Amino acid sequence: METREIRDITGWIHNGMWSSLPEYPGADISDLPHPAALPADYEVHLQKFVIGGQSGTYVENASHVSAAVAPVVELPLQEFVRPAVVIDVGDKGPLEPVTVAGLEAAKCDVRPGDAALIRTGWDANWERPCFVEESPFIERRAALWLIERGIGLLGSDFPRFDTPFAMQFPWGEFWERVGLIVAPVANLTGLSGRCGTLVALPLKIRGAVCTPCRAVILR
Repeated sequence: METREIRDITGWIHNGMWSSLPEYPGADISDLPHPAALPADYEVHLQKFVIGGQSGTYVENASHVSAAVAPVVELPLQEFVRPAVVIDVGDKGPLEPVTVAGLEAAKCDVRPGDAALIRTGWDANWERPCFVEESPFIERRAALWLIERGIGLLGSDFPRFDTPFAMQFPWGEFWERVGLIVAPVANLTGLSGRCGTLVALPLKIRGAVCTPCRAVILR
């Protein structure tokens, strides 16, 4: 049987983690009490997870911003299985933009339908308070550069494509022509260019517009 390397690019969900907005939960993971129906000396463990659709690494489509769009969980599963191209734009610091020059310098063969994954090394800050507030972002021209190449999915190892102090990401064009996000991912360091197949399946939660996922690259 063929053996493939599986690169896990999913970030941890854990107590005390970041949240994308104050109104959206990060995670509350707690132990459930021992079931009354079981003997006290029968060892059993189970946890309760309170999370939001954007907890950790998640998938979303335009249903996040429009009730007229079918929820992401209703898309065919093949939409979440795509050729992966990692675009290494070099390490980025707080609030530093991804630019067209950086995308072009990576010299990646980006093709229509690809899952384009931007690597900046920002995932090293996953468990730090600055992870969301100081996230790098994608300049408008850089986003259009990606959209014009016909990508089918966009991901990054940072949580914000846009910057809250000067919003510029072309969301209208993105939702119309690309339509899928897997972010924030992790563990892209050492990958560059066409590197296998992304698999990032949504949790099967009825009506979900965003859901955490387990994202991997099969190499």
